[in-house]
Amino acid sequence: MTEVPTATALAVIEARDIPPPPTLESFADDLYDSMLPVAWLDGESGWHLALYCAAVGVMFQWVASLARDTPEGPGWSAVMDLARCPDDWLPWLGQFAGVTVPPDLTPAQARVWIAQTDGFRRGTPAALRAATQKTLTGSRTVVMQERLGGNAYVLGLYTLTSETPDQDATLAAILAQKPAGIRLDYSVGPANTYQAIEIAFADYAAVKAAFPTYGHMAAGIST
Repeated sequence: MTEVPTATALAVIEARDIPPPPTLESFADDLYDSMLPVAWLDGESGWHLALYCAAVGVMFQWVASLARDTPEGPGWSAVMDLARCPDDWLPWLGQFAGVTVPPDLTPAQARVWIAQTDGFRRGTPAALRAATQKTLTGSRTVVMQERLGGNAYVLGLYTLTSETPDQDATLAAILAQKPAGIRLDYSVGPANTYQAIEIAFADYAAVKAAFPTYGHMAAGIST
């Protein structure tokens, strides 16, 4: 805070029962500094000039804080750094990677969304899986089969009924990430059971040969 009054002036202020000056943020403090020649009796009037500078500073402080150099980096660098970006600036930052941040995400979810699903990662298996899992519950099982049926232009996706509370939302999330030219074969169904597996397969080796991953086994989708 700018130290306007001298020691003598402070003694006079205390004697007159004048309240202490307000604490000013950086922009308002700089503005007040520039007006010191007319601020020498501000304390005696109840710090009206300081309070006016504080009110003006509210309109500019947000930008001023971002534009200033800090120990973490030069001015404006925070809004280009996913880890340091203020929450309100995340949708703005996302545009540089081609990301549209859904409005219903929390700040933490928005950071993950920018890093993992949209933009330059759009259409990748990881992006498709992450977008699908966002709409699921439980273990969020997603079985993905690229080149379904031997066709390079067909993508198979399967989720469990018990983990898919809104199939339309899940489908919309998948379509938002699906590459153009790829036909989607999306289905929802029941989870497999260990009892069904025990009945269908003679031993563990047969189960391992039939299912490439645990997700495939849980969904009952063999190779």
